[in-house]
Amino acid sequence: MIDLDTIKKEEQYKVPEGYFDQFPQQVMNQIRKDKTKRQSIWLSAVAAALAVVICSISVVRYIQQDDSRHQDIVKTEIQEGQLEEQMVDYYSTELAQMDYLNY
Repeated sequence: MIDLDTIKKEEQYKVPEGYFDQFPQQVMNQIRKDKTKRQSIWLSAVAAALAVVICSISVVRYIQQDDSRHQDIVKTEIQEGQLEEQMVDYYSTELAQMDYLNY
């Protein structure tokens, strides 16, 4: 067994002069930097989510406007009498087919 009293006692590590005088301030500065990084990451994530929501709303509104334009075109066609012409053509064709089947 090793006798601890016979081991040469000397300092293994040396610390620069005044290191522990500045140490608390250095730790606090590093904590502030880390906190700022976390806040900027959080802010970036919120901004990205907001951008996705705004883009989604824009796309939905564009599609709805496109649908309303399409409906306006259909209403205009109906107002111009095209629906009546289509109905006359349809019924005259149906009546012609019924007459053909009766003979």
